[in-house]
Amino acid sequence: MAVEAQPITPLDLGAWQGDRAQLATARRSSYGDIDDLPLELRFQVYVSRAVQARERQADAETAGAAAFILVTPQQQEELKTGRSFDRTVHTGRVRLAARVHFMTHRAASSVFEEYVGDANGVFDRIAELQCDRLPALIYDPSSGKSTLTYYPRGTHTDDGLVEVQLDASSVTEAEILSVIEAVYRTELCTPDNSGPTKIWQNAGKGHPIEEAERTVQQFLRVGLAARFHWCTIRAEQSGKLGRTDLEVVDDRTGEAGAITHYALLELKVLRSFSHSGTAYSATATDDAVSKGVNQAHSYGVSNNSLLRMLCCFDMRTDDVGDTTTFAHVQTDAITLCVSLKRWYMYRSSEHMRDVIARSQIEAANDSLASGQQAARHDAGGNKKSNP
Repeated sequence: MAVEAQPITPLDLGAWQGDRAQLATARRSSYGDIDDLPLELRFQVYVSRAVQARERQADAETAGAAAFILVTPQQQEELKTGRSFDRTVHTGRVRLAARVHFMTHRAASSVFEEYVGDANGVFDRIAELQCDRLPALIYDPSSGKSTLTYYPRGTHTDDGLVEVQLDASSVTEAEILSVIEAVYRTELCTPDNSGPTKIWQNAGKGHPIEEAERTVQQFLRVGLAARFHWCTIRAEQSGKLGRTDLEVVDDRTGEAGAITHYALLELKVLRSFSHSGTAYSATATDDAVSKGVNQAHSYGVSNNSLLRMLCCFDMRTDDVGDTTTFAHVQTDAITLCVSLKRWYMYRSSEHMRDVIARSQIEAANDSLASGQQAARHDAGGNKKSNP
């Protein structure tokens, strides 16, 4: 006998009950989701969102270069003398083009002056203002493809410049993997020349820090937020099935009320030892990988995610390879539509060089042995055909 569906009583919104329909379709605010990330990244993201909001307007400009210069609140206050000030530039309803803006990292308000000229000329104007050593974004609007370029060391140099993507396009697995690969190469592959945040407690002994997974999560969150400015990178979202690690969600650029859950990333750190030196068994590692596949699937289905990925960061003593690591879950992962990815984390630059060299030597030896075997086979065949 079929169970009859029970009616669901909507949650009483109290004083906002009369605004239920409007709240359900409201576009998400551009603020709040990245306020714990590095200041300069917040500046890039918030300016790009302001530009995108402006370009969605029917009267958006298609010409007139602009600059956005990062200043402190005190500097912004001092720059108000002789210039205009607007507190609503983040809404998209105020012209951004053909102006030099002085903004704090939140890019919610602007002290600005008018600018007439092309994108090359705006560099000269910034230099005249003696602001060419402050982080800045240069915006060149176009009816085709607008550009937004970030100069982290100021416009006096091209060192470290970043092209900020303005097109709110679909997020693909390849793009996500390129972000993770970049984070891995710059922060995670070895402990040498990394930033102040460490992943190893004692790299020589193979002991990771206690919060290794949380640290990897934060590295990836920063990288994904820097790449996909128009998306919200959700971390540690609790639900009935558990707590997700990372989600890439577009809840800003579609129709009002529309949300696209592009990707669900389940993160696992594989290790030989705990932070205190306690050994982990191979069985425990296999169980962690199996659990990760199930979590990626369950959370992905629950959130209606288009991509479901298990991302493993391997801190074990030996790099056993992808095939061995995922052998026991390969069939299940295919059935459940979960992508399996792994990055091995070396204990030093020397360790990384030695492993890469050894792998190349082994590959060359295998190729040589295969060639010699083929040559012997051909020689044997020739003898049979020419007795």
